[in-house]
Amino acid sequence: MTVLVDEAIWPWRGGRWAHLVSDQTIAELHDFAVRLGLRRMSFQGDHYDLTAAARTEAIAMGAEAVGGRDLVRRLRAAGLRLAASERPGRWEKTGLWQPAGVAPALGGLVPDVLVEALEGCVVADWHAASTAAYSRSSEVVVVVESAGGLAVEGPLPVGVEVRCNHGRVLELFVPVEG
Repeated sequence: MTVLVDEAIWPWRGGRWAHLVSDQTIAELHDFAVRLGLRRMSFQGDHYDLTAAARTEAIAMGAEAVGGRDLVRRLRAAGLRLAASERPGRWEKTGLWQPAGVAPALGGLVPDVLVEALEGCVVADWHAASTAAYSRSSEVVVVVESAGGLAVEGPLPVGVEVRCNHGRVLELFVPVEG
């Protein structure tokens, strides 16, 4: 495993942020990010953005601390560095649903496969769970948040990726054609 993390020097949202990459494979990077508890929405095509606190935890879990230039050099050498124009870009919120006692009706707002995944596989207390939809150039996500616990039961539709962090934030992703 070769997961790298640079210094947390990038200012954003009132804190300092770092970048987490793999110089082997994107799959290795995603696996490490799951163990670290990172939200999938923080993936930027070739790296994850992470807080200074998450950086410290990543190093404790075995990530190698490197300088920013070394991180980019090694990412390029592995053929995994994306040009800025190739990265997926910022998330745009396309819908927000407050707790209503039932799963929100997302039809027509997100791809049908995400509607199928939410309605058929997500277990939540819909009296306490809020839902949001976001999109960017390469993917659409439905995010369900609840303090009451979230889970996925049964097989997800083909093409849907799921990430559930501590039973409180569940993300359902699907790629879209650019």
